[in-house]
Amino acid sequence: MTLNNILDKKELQLQYITDESGKKTAVILSLSKFDELIDKTTQLAKQATKLQKTLQSSYQEIKGLQAALTRAETTHPQSDKLKEKLLLLKEHYEWLNKIVAELRKYEPLQREMEHKLQILRFINMIDTKQQEIGRKLGELKKLNQYVTLSHVPALPTPFVKNESLFNEIKTKLLAEISSKQRSPIVLQGHSGIGKSVMAAALGHDTDIQHAFPDGIYWLRLSAEADLLERQVALVHALDEKSTIDFVEIKGGAERLRKLCATRFCLIILDDVLDAQELTAFNLIGQHCQLLITTPDNNFLEFAQYFLTTPAEAYKIKPFTEQQAAEFVSHYVEDIPVNMVRACDYSPFVLKLITNVASKLDSSELIERLQDKEYEFHDNYPRSLMLALHINVEALGESADYYLALAVFGDYSQIPQIVVLILWRYLYQLGDNEAIKIINQLADKGLLQIDESSSQRTLSLHTFQREYLEAEAELDKLHEHILAAYRRQCNQHGWVSGPNDGYFFKYLCMHLHYARRDNELKQLLLDFDWIQNKLKATTVPALLNDYEWLEDKDIERIKKVLSEAALSLLKNKQALADQLLDNLWGDESLQDNKDIQALLNQAKEAAPDWQWQPDFPTWTE
Repeated sequence: MTLNNILDKKELQLQYITDESGKKTAVILSLSKFDELIDKTTQLAKQATKLQKTLQSSYQEIKGLQAALTRAETTHPQSDKLKEKLLLLKEHYEWLNKIVAELRKYEPLQREMEHKLQILRFINMIDTKQQEIGRKLGELKKLNQYVTLSHVPALPTPFVKNESLFNEIKTKLLAEISSKQRSPIVLQGHSGIGKSVMAAALGHDTDIQHAFPDGIYWLRLSAEADLLERQVALVHALDEKSTIDFVEIKGGAERLRKLCATRFCLIILDDVLDAQELTAFNLIGQHCQLLITTPDNNFLEFAQYFLTTPAEAYKIKPFTEQQAAEFVSHYVEDIPVNMVRACDYSPFVLKLITNVASKLDSSELIERLQDKEYEFHDNYPRSLMLALHINVEALGESADYYLALAVFGDYSQIPQIVVLILWRYLYQLGDNEAIKIINQLADKGLLQIDESSSQRTLSLHTFQREYLEAEAELDKLHEHILAAYRRQCNQHGWVSGPNDGYFFKYLCMHLHYARRDNELKQLLLDFDWIQNKLKATTVPALLNDYEWLEDKDIERIKKVLSEAALSLLKNKQALADQLLDNLWGDESLQDNKDIQALLNQAKEAAPDWQWQPDFPTWTE
């Protein structure tokens, strides 16, 4: 057996890892090929031992020939033949010696590879045992009848579902997997088609709940959603005792991976508009499943760049004619077939039309659903936007109340208490009357209500928000909400605003959109505001406010706060010390009245702080 026969690179099917210059830096082998390589290396070691014995006999033969030549006369008839034989034998000996030397190099490699193989087998044994324990743990958890449903929306009444598609997706969710990560599942379809309802139905299914006993968690990723805030919310939902130790999305994703590594949980990301947002929730875990809804038909094309495992997509289709008839029958006694067709068999469009079917003549409704003059955003089905428009017009006086919802930041989480404040100021509505109107809007499908937490929140679909923004007078609404909140503050102004879960988070946004940037700058350079904002929200939320203005002073404060972010995460009371440590001794700021006023406020908040100048280190 030759050396080439023993170590044939093609036979081993080697795959290489290369650096940027193309140089091979490592080789990739499967475990079976690794075993095969060790066997062949062992053969090489045995071959070396065999050749070593041949070398020894060759050496003895050479010594014998040399002695014979020494004894022989130079004129001896056999001397020339002996010399020729000796020369050939020496060449053969040297050749064998080189081969043995090369083969001996494989002896430590053999020992090292055997050691690595033992480690790999040990890891494989542990991994198999871990999977076995994980399965047993999952079975035990499934015995628990109470599964956490975090913000999973209630199912609408009536709920007409596509049984075959529902069962197909359910089977996929319940399937056992052999890989170390579940493939994300994507529900695709245009707005109003029922993606979110299908996802909610899966979340409420008993078998699905038993399969994911560590909880089912729902996150709306609207166009204005703060991804870092969503990560923090999910971390707390998964583990109430968790402390937040990250200020960037990358750190949040890593924390979520660790939390979900051994959990049997289903994470539902609803209304994902940008595939890049998946980097914040790209979970890795054998038992953790990601379910995504999106209106983007090209979503998978871009999602592959942000997921570690390829996703599987399911297309949500419109109702059949029979399903549409069954759905509509829960709202109205009869509806013309041509009206159902004008609604494109879309569940949401049908729901909106049934709201006004008793008020408007059916022929007029069909005509309005086919209107080609009214302009809407091209991202949404025209029938959906027209049905929404017809509904808003039919609201009468309440239409103004509804349009006012366009002003709020993050339309997927609007605290009801803030809506009451605005409507009380704008329309002199009492809280009871305002809540009644909110409930009526929810019944019509014009907004959704989430009562799963201590504070009741409202949300809008993306197409509803874009319609409201197009129809409302946003500039005036920003001024109105500022005026409404001003009444909630005492003589100390914005600093003394209410900690209602909205005010401190979005005040700076409203000031910016109301074009009150001078007032915004004064606020961002006010220590009392910074401190109160930090107490009421988070470090990332505080840093976000400094993005609203392009200003040298604002950039300076933002830089200090950014560098101190991790320290402030651990101790928000360290704010004054951080500002003073970084800015007090800066001679370039001595004539800056705004920053000096900020530092004097910080000094009052930290009377024990002492400045320690940073002297340069002198070197010879």
